[in-house]
Amino acid sequence: MADSYNEDDELQKLKDWWRQNGLALVLGVGAGLGAILAWQGWDAYVDNRAREAASQYAELRGLLAEGELGDPARAAVQSLREDYAATPYAAQGALMYAQRLVEAERYDDALAQLTWVVDYADQTAFRHIARVRRARLLWAQDKAEEALALLEGDRPDAFVSLYGELAGDIHAAAGDREAARDAYRRALAHLPEDADAAPLQRKLDAVAVEESATDEEAA
Repeated sequence: MADSYNEDDELQKLKDWWRQNGLALVLGVGAGLGAILAWQGWDAYVDNRAREAASQYAELRGLLAEGELGDPARAAVQSLREDYAATPYAAQGALMYAQRLVEAERYDDALAQLTWVVDYADQTAFRHIARVRRARLLWAQDKAEEALALLEGDRPDAFVSLYGELAGDIHAAAGDREAARDAYRRALAHLPEDADAAPLQRKLDAVAVEESATDEEAA
């Protein structure tokens, strides 16, 4: 009888616990499963969006390879920018389109694409690449001050050398050798270890030689 009582007692306790906690347990398990399914669904959604963006980007590459810079190419880039802005393909597409526009001497259209990347691209590297290219394009349009303004301010260490070299080129072309020398030195100091320093060093040496020659003439 004692064993029967104990079993009945334990069974009753289990029933009571389940009555009090069963719903919460079911809801907890359901929430856990829901979270897992939601995460899997999100992964599937992201993967699908990436495939769509890649397909759109491939279409753009094909158009540009055929020399198409008109409405079809513009629409492809617009689609990447509006529908897939969070993917790298949007920035890559805009940068590629801008390059082709520069080659066609459509500078204002190219600047518009570069400006979008600078302002809206999710990827830091693409934003800085676009910023440097935009500065170079402004300089080519005789807008040196605007170009230099783009090259000022904070930037990741990986881009200090790229910014500095272009700033040095602009200052050197304007005849400001001291500013050019400072910019080239800054670029050299931040050049990646595996990069070829010779071209930058030649630019720095050329500015230093010209400076020395100018001082001798003045004396």
